[in-house]
Amino acid sequence: MYKRQVGDNGKLFGAITNKEIAVELENRFGLKIDKKKIECSIKALGEHKVAIKLHQDVKAEITVITKE
Repeated sequence: MYKRQVGDNGKLFGAITNKEIAVELENRFGLKIDKKKIECSIKALGEHKVAIKLHQDVKAEITVITKE
């Protein structure tokens, strides 16, 4: 779990990175995913869909929840 400061409008001071998501997937579920295969841009609180490229024609989607 990572902590960020949040502005009044729910925006994060600093985006959540692909590397942080890869580390959390490994810590929580034992899944080793290359950070380069994760497609995300999380800069606010809420639920965010994150795509993971598993193969050239195969993508998985996970939901990342950011909260205070």
